[in-house]
Amino acid sequence: MRKELWTVGHNTVASSEGWSVSLLDPQTMEYSCGEASCVLNVEYVPSDQSRCIHASESSSELFPHLRERLQSAARMLKGRYVFD
Repeated sequence: MRKELWTVGHNTVASSEGWSVSLLDPQTMEYSCGEASCVLNVEYVPSDQSRCIHASESSSELFPHLRERLQSAARMLKGRYVFD
């Protein structure tokens, strides 16, 4: 099955696999997968003109595909996103 991503409104990316990433405000992002979700901190890094997404180790353990999915979604969000 081919994985598809699409934007919903201005701040959300959804996947045909049932997960989504939403930018709640400039410092907060939400990842949802089925009935579960987690909130991630986003920090603006002026020297790189980028936004750094901070995914805790526990979030990554609870959501094994979190980093890969965030990277896919970040390409579709406005701005430059990087990961710590």
